[in-house]
Amino acid sequence: MEELKNEETEKPEAAEPAKPKKRRKKNRKNEMRKSYFAGMISMLALVLLVLVGTTFFWPGSSADHPGGFWAWRKTAAIKTMIGQLYAGDVDDAELADAMYKGLISGLGDKYSTYYTKEEYEAIKTAQEGYYQGIGVTVTMDGDKLQVTGVQDGTPAAEAGIETDDRIVQIDGQTLEGLSLNEAVALLKGSENDTVTLLLERDGETDPIEKEVTKEKIETITADGKMLNDKIGYLAVSEFTGLTADQFQKAYQSLQEEGMERLIIDLRGNPGGLVTSVCDTLRQILPKGLIVYTEDKNGKREEYTCDGDTPISIPLVVLVNENTASAAEIFTGAVKDYGIGTIVGTTTFGKGIVQNTFQLSDGSVVKLTIAHYYTPLGNDIHKVGITPDVEVELPENAQSDVQLEKALEVVKGLETAKN
Repeated sequence: MEELKNEETEKPEAAEPAKPKKRRKKNRKNEMRKSYFAGMISMLALVLLVLVGTTFFWPGSSADHPGGFWAWRKTAAIKTMIGQLYAGDVDDAELADAMYKGLISGLGDKYSTYYTKEEYEAIKTAQEGYYQGIGVTVTMDGDKLQVTGVQDGTPAAEAGIETDDRIVQIDGQTLEGLSLNEAVALLKGSENDTVTLLLERDGETDPIEKEVTKEKIETITADGKMLNDKIGYLAVSEFTGLTADQFQKAYQSLQEEGMERLIIDLRGNPGGLVTSVCDTLRQILPKGLIVYTEDKNGKREEYTCDGDTPISIPLVVLVNENTASAAEIFTGAVKDYGIGTIVGTTTFGKGIVQNTFQLSDGSVVKLTIAHYYTPLGNDIHKVGITPDVEVELPENAQSDVQLEKALEVVKGLETAKN
């Protein structure tokens, strides 16, 4: 029994070697903690390396790069300064739009830009060939708007507004001190569906008040008339989505009136849609290439004509230094095919093409994406097209000497053709 007791009293002594095992377990926990913290430090170092190190060593991540980390920090710092220190009112949406516009303007290309959704909607409507208004053409005469034309079938015509009427007030506001653009903006820009005009009219003692409804109105960009000696005159002011149809109607009308020669006036035409000018040219060109474009990677896109209705009468195209872009596509095609004579002054020289790209919020980026070339491969960018017959229009000219020269030339073409 005593031996058993001795064995029992000796068991604790035999268990003492287990104590070092408990210390090893604690050491493992410490080692795990150290490894964990070491891992966290490594992760933080890696993050710092990505955020800071790459800024200095990776291309495109400097403070001057719009996508770089430091550019983001710089923008955030400026925004914080504005929020904390700027004394005026702040519109975050306007700040953001200005930043996007600034990014595109940094390209140094006046033809590339950023539009808000609202801005683009207005521009798109104009490109399609419409405007919101009442249907009058006006010019500034002192502090009044002189009505120079009233478009048939428009609200202005229906309201009884006449050519030579003078608009003295718009919605109760006088036009004193306003420019033509400011006065027209007042005419179009009213948020109401109607605009109230106070008019002066020759033969009327008292002013006339007219309330006119504003509508989406078709912009007339191609219109024609018959001059003496059966010479047709067709002016194209811009190439919108409606121009080709308007050109076709005017051209056909002149043909039905017995037109034997034609002058197409592109002076002051700033251009417009490539598709529009090509659809217009298809009405007079022979079969072949109209124009082609090439992007930065050399990808080529061609616009062609099937040549079903080539023009068969003498043609003169009138141009000047403000004939640009799509209007130069028209001029270049006529010149390269030799179907007409170019009269006037050297054209503007815009031989590049823009395209629009809509973003998810409805805003739009317009970018220059390609150069265009005439059928014979001429790049007219920053060069323009030199007319076959050069004639200036002096500022103090008492008559349209360019049109007079065009008439002389087209008559000569008829004689030569006969």
